Amino acid sequence: MKKVLVVFAAVALLATVGTSCGKGCHCYAKTDIYHVAPVFEDETMSKADCDAKQAELNDEWGADLYKCK
Repeated sequence: MKKVLVVFAAVALLATVGTSCGKGCHCYAKTDIYHVAPVFEDETMSKADCDAKQAELNDEWGADLYKCK
């Protein structure tokens, strides 16, 4: 019984971590390989809105300088 609870807790923890990291939009300069200084962050954006924000940031400078995830 203890093993079942430990496995269930581990799966629940992994599911929580996996979904929390996948939310929102974080934009960084492509030269910021360690993602230390975000240019833009929003935790509620959809993937389509995030892609639009990346296009907007790159259009401002006229070059492909930013990557949003």
